[in-house]
Amino acid sequence: MIEKWDADEAAKDAKTYETKEKGLKAVGYIMEKYLRSRQNKKINPSKQTVNDVLNLFTSTLIFDKKFHQFALDNYRVFIKYHEKENKLDILKL
Repeated sequence: MIEKWDADEAAKDAKTYETKEKGLKAVGYIMEKYLRSRQNKKINPSKQTVNDVLNLFTSTLIFDKKFHQFALDNYRVFIKYHEKENKLDILKL
């Protein structure tokens, strides 16, 4: 029997973070959950350009301490951006 893929469970599973692609997909899911929960960070395609949305994602991923706390508290994922190397580290605790 094929089980339905549960994105929430996958984002919590340490095996997900064994590959870069799956880890990024999980972080994308976590960001989506976070943005949906924040009233001040809603995406409105009729009022925002593509650059506005990309800036929202980038600033959330790099600078939003509440997002990092959300990821750590709910999914036990630590995300760190190295500005000099332009590199994103994702650690599953």
